[in-house]
Amino acid sequence: MLAPTAASPWPGRLLLVLLGGVCTVVGLVWLTTGATSEPTTSTTRWQRITNAGGAPSRVKQLPLYEGTDDDLGMAYRAHLERTTSLPAQLLHSPTLTFDHIYVLSLPSRPDRRREMDQLARAHGIELTFVDAVNKSEPFIKWIAERAAEVRPQRLEVMARSRGVDASTLGGLHVGNDWLTPTPSPDSSEPFPPLRDPRFSAHGGDWVAYLEANYAAGTLSELVPSDPDFRVMKALWDHKEAIEGRQVNEGVISTFWGHTRAMKRILENGDRSALILEDDVDWEWDLERLWSRMERKLPPDWELALLGHCWGKEMFKPQYLHPHLHKSSVPLCLHAYALSAAGASHLLSLLENPWSAYQTAVDTAVPSFIQFGLLNSFSIDPPLFIQRKDGPSDIQAGVGSKWRGLLMDSTADRVRKMEGLEVYESEYDEANLDPATLFRYGRGKCHL
Repeated sequence: MLAPTAASPWPGRLLLVLLGGVCTVVGLVWLTTGATSEPTTSTTRWQRITNAGGAPSRVKQLPLYEGTDDDLGMAYRAHLERTTSLPAQLLHSPTLTFDHIYVLSLPSRPDRRREMDQLARAHGIELTFVDAVNKSEPFIKWIAERAAEVRPQRLEVMARSRGVDASTLGGLHVGNDWLTPTPSPDSSEPFPPLRDPRFSAHGGDWVAYLEANYAAGTLSELVPSDPDFRVMKALWDHKEAIEGRQVNEGVISTFWGHTRAMKRILENGDRSALILEDDVDWEWDLERLWSRMERKLPPDWELALLGHCWGKEMFKPQYLHPHLHKSSVPLCLHAYALSAAGASHLLSLLENPWSAYQTAVDTAVPSFIQFGLLNSFSIDPPLFIQRKDGPSDIQAGVGSKWRGLLMDSTADRVRKMEGLEVYESEYDEANLDPATLFRYGRGKCHL
């Protein structure tokens, strides 16, 4: 007879491995469902989160992944999301945590409003349109006429304070002479009050008179005293070499429109609000990206630029987040947030009768930042860009050639869904992005 041999250990080991795997699966399912007898569908998860802690009724959980908790490939990630994410990253806000999202838009451009509504539907967000005004409105020329009257008075005060000839002053760049808070960089004294007897009922302040007519609905009564008044001729700055910076009717109507949006923030008692122009595109993951940056802002923030162009924002150190910086020179105002205090402060700066409507509003705002008057932050790369897929309402064409880039464009996704062609951006060394040019200069971008 053959001697008996020892039994092979492999069947037993295999059984232990299988049992261990089953226990792991059961443990993960128990962990992610909270060991309850509830069904583990996505709907049940949503109900548990929104019912816990008295969460607002207008929020719901963002979709973390497709499928249910039974999808074990994502169960651990789902558990980490629910147990470690801040509420703002798990709960959808139709206004992205702001009290309102205002869109500055001409009523005569229903095409723009439809496009913005379509993008908003893709994110489940709510927009509030603020009517801009057409640049052909007579009161726009009335504003320009008043601004032109202030110019020689301002030049006289500045020239006397600085001890220079008035002909040396001017320019329409960021930080220009038309926007300085004091007549001289060496002076701490502000400009004296303007005392125009025509507006004595409003302290001699022509901007206060303008706003009173807006409140009373009598803007149509404001017409220039000269029927042939020409805005660009009256406000032409001979110290400015770039013609595109000169003030025209479109510049003044845009300035006016942005102040209307800021006034809406104060009228509605918003704690914070986002202001958009009506030709923007934004990141597909906007809500989560913004929620992570918003919580890094200090309590006393006033302005946060979610969309800007041609700035030097990367020159300032990162501020508690790799894409958040103290603002440097953020140009363009196609997407920016204001706190209540920021809206009030910025509006007071823009409506100073010595500097109001003397330049483009998107030159005035970065100038105030440069002067240290606003506590402002910029997101770089921006979360919003200008679409530039149609004619500009301010200048000929679609503005500057540079349109900005997004990681994942919402507008492109909408176009793909509709079966339309999406044009992919190509690298063009002749049209480099502004950040690269500012950091390295043209011809040195290989560094």
